[in-house]
Amino acid sequence: MSASTDSSATHVDAGSETEAPRIEALFLIRFDKKVGYTIAWKRSNGDIELDNAVEFKSLPSGLHSVQSDLVYFTHQGYAGLSAFAKADASAEERNANFVSVGILVKKEGRFGRLGRAWLLAGRLEKMAVTLAQDSDTLTPLEEFWHQQSSSLPPAKGEPSELTHAKGHSRARAISTVSAVTRDDESLPSYHPALSILQYINVFGPLVFRLQQAALLRKRILFVGSAPVRKACEFVYNLSVLSSISPRDAELLVPGAEDLLRLPSLFSIGVHDIPLLEHLKTPTHGGHTPGAEPLEGWAACTTDEIIATKPQLYDIVIDLPPTYDAPPQERRWPRIRTSDGCLIKASQRDVARYRILHRELFKQQNQPHIPEAYSDEESDDAAPLLSRDEVDTKRAEDDFNEAYDDSVVEAMTWSRLAYLGFMWWASAGEKDAYTTAERETDRELIGDLAEYSQSVETAIIAYFHRQTSLLIQTMSRVLESQRNGEREDDDDD
Repeated sequence: MSASTDSSATHVDAGSETEAPRIEALFLIRFDKKVGYTIAWKRSNGDIELDNAVEFKSLPSGLHSVQSDLVYFTHQGYAGLSAFAKADASAEERNANFVSVGILVKKEGRFGRLGRAWLLAGRLEKMAVTLAQDSDTLTPLEEFWHQQSSSLPPAKGEPSELTHAKGHSRARAISTVSAVTRDDESLPSYHPALSILQYINVFGPLVFRLQQAALLRKRILFVGSAPVRKACEFVYNLSVLSSISPRDAELLVPGAEDLLRLPSLFSIGVHDIPLLEHLKTPTHGGHTPGAEPLEGWAACTTDEIIATKPQLYDIVIDLPPTYDAPPQERRWPRIRTSDGCLIKASQRDVARYRILHRELFKQQNQPHIPEAYSDEESDDAAPLLSRDEVDTKRAEDDFNEAYDDSVVEAMTWSRLAYLGFMWWASAGEKDAYTTAERETDRELIGDLAEYSQSVETAIIAYFHRQTSLLIQTMSRVLESQRNGEREDDDDD
């Protein structure tokens, strides 16, 4: 399969990604020692209900233990983003002042994710710090609201979740992050996709199991502790990587347009349990034409009580506090089904991840200054190993340092017997099938050097190519089966 970047990118103007969105609501949340978190100031367009909702969504459990954080969430069909800050205060205020400044913006497309809210994240962080240090000032909020609520013409229609525009949904099935050109542009600051490399490193070979669950449109819940920004970004990454391109959607059964994206709920809490109950998988139907579709989603939470209610989710990922620690101290995330079965990576996943890790390691550690040309054939001082061989060895060492077989399925006896037989039958030569698999995996990754400004885009393209190959292969198998059935009918 070709590794062309067009295989996964939707033709969207990347320049529009730098335009800050028009905000539909702006609010300030403070902590009151008598009543808890309250909305101290708010503005909104239309009839958006903020009370008894956004103060809980913007401040997940445990946020008081960190100095600052960014929280992504959804509310009434809008995408939300809040910046949390903590400042010193008097003993009467429990020695700390907690503040959160949040916005709501319209999503893009029926299953749009964040409506480019991240473009305002930096300003929200600065306002949160200012308001945490000075509880009397509201001028920054008024100025921000005046500027961002009227900077763009009012959008027509209702929020994206209430308006089903199939054509637009199909056109934007792949996040516009894929439209960033390889050498001319890089992702903007605060873009959630900037954490994709960390996402890959945190989950290792388990990333392919998560991809499978997301493609099956399961209800996937990340559970961890504050800060929650990284978990929210992991939700975004999983949704982006598991998107299906409009081109491949043509191979799906009619009425499957809603499956192009995995909906993202981002940060949720106990107050969202009624919503999760509403989104429960129907008892019958599945993805068959005319049946009620599965309500798959991805979300994250710091409320562990949700994980004790298996009827609310299909897959739960426990993020340990040390998931981003150095390799020697790292604990791998644990992935379980709702009935408690532990999900491990397969040997095939490990082989695939090893290739991906090696290429990413080489791309990240390549020299910035090209080597001067030398005629190695006539140079007696030429190195015995090429730079590529040295980088490959370093990548293998780095992989082995972080590798933990506790998250990988043990090799079966039948597989061991097969490998032994193939080695004997081929007189020790490489298994042709395994070699072909590795060559396919390498081709799917493509040339990462072409993505010098944004390796995140290369990773997205890689996963989209994998999905495309899977769908196209399944389509050919089904078509072959249908043709065989027709031939049998003709013979009868």
